[in-house]
Amino acid sequence: MQRILPAVLALGLAATPLVADPIELGSREGAGLPPHDCTEQSATTIISVVLCPAGLETEDFAEVGKAICGTALPCGVWMWEDEARMPEAAPENHDGLTQDNIAGSSGVWVAEDNIFISLEEVAGN
Repeated sequence: MQRILPAVLALGLAATPLVADPIELGSREGAGLPPHDCTEQSATTIISVVLCPAGLETEDFAEVGKAICGTALPCGVWMWEDEARMPEAAPENHDGLTQDNIAGSSGVWVAEDNIFISLEEVAGN
């Protein structure tokens, strides 16, 4: 399981140059319903915001991301287990998330790299 600091993730993904519009949930090509009782709360053409129950494993989050993105590229699926830490709506791109959103996230599925990046808060950061 790959773990990185939220600040590093924000810097690494901040260069996404595309502007995205809100889309109908589940409308990406090849997309399906998210498994594991997760719910897609909001989406733009690039980013989805998803709420999942507590206790999922890294592999479960990856399955959720794959299901939501389908074959769409670029596609990022941010997942939270705590609704209070989520943004109200999916941002246009990754750098539209606040540091609190990122720090509170379980991680992000990055379809272009076919990887789920698991996050954990580090005390003092």
